[in-house]
Formats: sequence, C-alpha cells, structure tokens
Amino acid sequence: MFFSKVKTLLLPLGLATSVLGHGQVRYFITSTTTYPAADAYAASPDPSSPIRKLDTYGPAAPFTGTAITCGSGGNNAAAVVAPVAAGSVVTFDWGSWTSSHAGIIVFKSDVVVACSLIQNSYIAACPSGCASFKGESGNVWVKIQQEGYVASRTPPWAEQLIEQGGQSGHGKWSITIPSTLPNGEYILRHEILGLHVAGELNGAQFYPNCVQIKITGGGNVALPSGVAFPGAYQPNDPGILIQLWTVSATNPAYTIPGGPILYGNGAVATSAANGSSSTSRASSSTSSTRASSSTSSTRASSASSSTRASSTSSAAGAGQTLYGQVRLISHFSPNF
Repeated sequence: MFFSKVKTLLLPLGLATSVLGHGQVRYFITSTTTYPAADAYAASPDPSSPIRKLDTYGPAAPFTGTAITCGSGGNNAAAVVAPVAAGSVVTFDWGSWTSSHAGIIVFKSDVVVACSLIQNSYIAACPSGCASFKGESGNVWVKIQQEGYVASRTPPWAEQLIEQGGQSGHGKWSITIPSTLPNGEYILRHEILGLHVAGELNGAQFYPNCVQIKITGGGNVALPSGVAFPGAYQPNDPGILIQLWTVSATNPAYTIPGGPILYGNGAVATSAANGSSSTSRASSSTSSTRASSSTSSTRASSASSSTRASSTSSAAGAGQTLYGQVRLISHFSPNF
C-alpha cells in the first residue's frame, strides 16, 4: 500500500533547514505509451526505457559542469528511442508531489517535496542517432517551453502548478512537440530549478532529465542555434543567484535562465534579458495541456552569497509560504 511508505516528521525549523532537495522524472508519457524510468539507484538502466538513467536523486552539480547536460550520470544513451508524433503532447511525470510548510516536512518514497521551482524544456537533434549523441558541446539545445513566476496566476510558481495539478495533473508537466519539427532522432531535455537556496552563490538546484525520442509525421523547419550545456547557466546569472523572497505579486520580475523560447509557437525574437515577455502558446486537443506563459524580465540581483533567502518570517507577505525556510524536494528510497 502507498501509505505504508509514508512517514511524517515534525521538525524544528533549525533542523528542517538541513534537508536537501532530491527527485527525478518517474515516467515519460506519449500519446500511445507510458515509459518508466529506471530508479537513479538501480544497478542498471531499464532496457525498455528511453529516459537516460541518472545516478542520484540530487541536483546536477556543479551546474557549470557536464552534469547539467542530462543530470548526474544521465548522459549515457538509453536502450530505447520513443516514437513521438510531431504536434503531439508528451508528459513528464515526477511522481507524488507535496508542498512545503515551515517546520513540517513530509517524507515519502517516490515523492517530490516542492519549493518554488521553475521549469524549462529544450530539444537537441541527434545528427547520427541518439546512441552516439551526448550534447555536451556546441549550441545544440533549443528551448521550446518555459514556465516561471506569473503573478496574475493562482498559483504563481510553476512548481505549485505541478503540485496542484493545474497544468497536466498532480506531479505532471506536459509540453507540445512543435509540428514543424523534421523527422529524426532528438533528445528532449526537461528540467526543474529549485530556488530555495538560490540566494547563495551556486545554491540554485537544477534537476535535468533527458529522453530520447524519434519524431514522426514532422515538418521541415530545422532547429535554430540554441544554447550550450554546460555553458548556458552561470552562477551570477539573474534568476540563478536570487533571493527568492524578493519575488512576489508586488515585485514579480524574475528572469528565467537559459534565454527565451527559440522554437515553436512561443518563440520570440527578443531576449529574456531585455525585459520582454516569453510565452509558450502550445495548443492541443488534449484537455490536460494548457497554455503556458512566463514573464521573463531583468531584475538587479544585489543578493549577497552569504545571505539566506528567508532570514526572517517578515520577509514574505501575509499568506505566502516561506519557501526559503526549508530546503526542500526530498526523495528517499522505498525502504525508508
């Protein structure tokens, strides 16, 4: 039973702050098939999965190194390439997901305990097939979707949307594969970014997951030049070094890392660093997919790397969760 794997611990805030974030994609869902991911701590990859196996539930560290490409241990080819129709919807299932509350942490197996996250989705072509492609050099990664903080939305953060099931169901995130994408093999790279300790230099936590796909029924518009992983994310970038509590309904400016959407319906010609708005207008007949919009604007980050994001409870407005008070996203083995 699911409940046999659940334990709730009530911890003083001083102890709760030592808990670090962990998680991984559990399933990749196409219009025809649900593919499981191998557990990060399994002895070997799942021979039926197109998801590149990780070797830890932890974040890609350092995010300036090759772990950022597809996650720690995640840049070895999977055995399967999943067929995906151009223009169809695919879903990343992160498993059970719970929200944070200051002083209380819920530990579950196969769970992500959330804390103000954004999400980015990129795609890279595998010129000679994904079996021989790593994507660790060159500007090969093209952003096709992003979601961050939207003050006019309830809930405002992308993580909260995943938690509450407002985008694709609890624990899930869906994207529409551009219909113009040519046939061939690609790596679809989906990540969440935890900002709960982003007020510290190198404190931002990226969780990339990569899936090998083969586009069918595609178009004829090739991918443009994109960004490089490693290389696209730097420790002092706006949106990476940031005091989380400073983002609010009255001060909603937040720069999503990695630049703007470059391909698909949400592509914009202007950079996210110039205050423009980047909107992914992915449409689908699937009712679980909703339009995804993210405002990306430049904000000055004067945060000192030694300052904690939530040093006092007064830093957040009334009714807001103090995300920075607990280092979140926890994932423990089923034997916990």
